[in-house]
Amino acid sequence: MNPEFTIEKWDGRHWALFDGDELICLTVYKKGALEVKRRLEQMEQRGCREAPPLPTAASSDLGRVPPLSLPA
Repeated sequence: MNPEFTIEKWDGRHWALFDGDELICLTVYKKGALEVKRRLEQMEQRGCREAPPLPTAASSDLGRVPPLSLPA
């Protein structure tokens, strides 16, 4: 199945990326919507059907994120 990604102006300031009738994301800049579209099309060409797994608390990737420090 080949989705039809379209980009439309949304509420005067934002840009919406659609897969058919389904809203995929909203961006502030059209350039951002174009980049998301490009990456989704690239994933489709590679045959990727699932998104990569998100890191979990048990994942070693989370250990590389420095802790957030807020001013006192």
